[in-house]
Amino acid sequence: MSEHLVNVLTVSQGSTGQGPGILGFLMIAVGIGFALFFLAALFGVLGANIGCGAKILWFFVILALPFLGSLLWFVVGRRTADPRA
Repeated sequence: MSEHLVNVLTVSQGSTGQGPGILGFLMIAVGIGFALFFLAALFGVLGANIGCGAKILWFFVILALPFLGSLLWFVVGRRTADPRA
């Protein structure tokens, strides 16, 4: 029984048994990219020339739907913000 457990744990660590491997680093890079995208959207909303109610609405949309809300902000929201104000 313990021999089977050792085999399962060894296989779960990857073929070399050392570190996360290329897939792990790729997942970390994607996670960092997503976090930066999310934060850029939040700070973009806070710095936009839109009304207070619109800022609050966009802020909650981005918080409720992190990826989709951020994407919507950059595609739709920034275009509706008045750059002249």
